[in-house]
Amino acid sequence: MNRQELNNLHTRWRQDLRFEEPVLGKTMQFTSTWGLFSPEKLDDGSLMLLDHMEFRKADSSIDLGCGYGVLGMTAARECPEGQHLLIDKDFVAIEYAKKNCFDNRLTNTEVQLSNGFRHVDPARRFDLVMSNLPAKASKEQHYLYLLDAYNAMNLGGRFYVVTINGLREFMQRTFKEVFGNSDKLKQGKTYTITMAQKD
Repeated sequence: MNRQELNNLHTRWRQDLRFEEPVLGKTMQFTSTWGLFSPEKLDDGSLMLLDHMEFRKADSSIDLGCGYGVLGMTAARECPEGQHLLIDKDFVAIEYAKKNCFDNRLTNTEVQLSNGFRHVDPARRFDLVMSNLPAKASKEQHYLYLLDAYNAMNLGGRFYVVTINGLREFMQRTFKEVFGNSDKLKQGKTYTITMAQKD
C-alpha cells in the first residue's frame, strides 16, 4: 500500500460511521466512530439484553457505560414517562450518545460523563439499571457498580446485565451478595443475561 492509498484510508477512517438498525422491531439511527465499542453495528450482547428486559412506561433508568447509547436510548423510547440517564467514563462515547439521543428525538434523556456512579447526583433514583459489563473490568469495579446501583435504586427496581459466559457465575454470586437474589434470564453461546431486583 502506497502513501496515497494510506492517506485516502486515513481520511475515510476519520469520518463518522452512520447506520440504521432495528431495535425491538423499530428502526433507530446511530452515529459512531472508531475507538468506541462495536462502532459499525450494534453488538449482539446488547441486543440480546434488550430482548430479555421488561420495560414499564414510567420507569426511570440509567445506562451504565452507555457507549454510543443503544441501551439508554431504547429505555427512553420504551419508557416515555420516565427520565433516562446515560453515563460513560469516555468523553468520546458521551459526545456520540448525545448526538444519537438528539437524532432519534429522545427528549427524556440526559447524557453525562461519569466513572461509574461517581459523578451521578446521589439524590437520583432509578427503577431500571442496565449495563453491558466490560469483561476486562476488575472485580473491585464490578462490586462498585453493583453496590452503587443498589443504593441508587427504588424498591422493586431491576438491574439487568449482559456478560460474557465466563463471568456468569461471578455475576450470579455478586448479585446474591449485594441484592440477595439473582435470576439468570438467558444463556447463549457467548453471552449470559442476569437480573437482580431490589426488594
